[in-house]
Amino acid sequence: MSLVDSLNWRYATTKFDTNRVVSDRDIKKLKEIVKLSPSSWGLQFYKILIITDNKLKNKLLPAAYNQNQIADCSHLFVFCSLKEVFESDIDIMIEQFHLLRAKDDNYSRKSTESYASGAKKSILGMNEQKQTEWLKKQCYIALGQLMVGCADMRIDSCPMEGFKSDEFDNILGLQSQNLTSVVLLPVGYRSKDDQYQHKTKVRKPDNLLFVDE
Repeated sequence: MSLVDSLNWRYATTKFDTNRVVSDRDIKKLKEIVKLSPSSWGLQFYKILIITDNKLKNKLLPAAYNQNQIADCSHLFVFCSLKEVFESDIDIMIEQFHLLRAKDDNYSRKSTESYASGAKKSILGMNEQKQTEWLKKQCYIALGQLMVGCADMRIDSCPMEGFKSDEFDNILGLQSQNLTSVVLLPVGYRSKDDQYQHKTKVRKPDNLLFVDE
């Protein structure tokens, strides 16, 4: 099937089949898909927790307003942004640039250092509110790519913002890691009892969504 067919197939799954588990092979592929997500400056200032432990999922459940997808999914992806960017965070990723691009034709360490300088000036120059908003946006880019990957592999998912981030952070011990939870993506396989899979997808018509100039 085409990618458009896959996107028409997907929906925000409200009830997962608790008897089906996404295979390790498919999770490995999803990791690769989300790892290849674009991000501002290519720095990927986030981490993604992948939770399978049922006790932990049930512990998180009240902090997600007891939405059953949290406990019933096969894997719970928790997208976490940095709470604050430090110069050392940028340096770590710039070293990755040096390491992975050193064998590229016409590679210039000087050019990469200039790139790093620009990144530091832009990111570290943001005020706290602007930097926080910018960091969260990076998670949503990765979230979108993961959802598309899931659909293409016929794995169901449900993006979720309805949860208490501070409680998730506390349960998962994120504060000490300079991280905060931003958005969730339970993945798995739809239950045959989930009525929403049969509903017609509602989207804006082209004339209300696009402006061609």
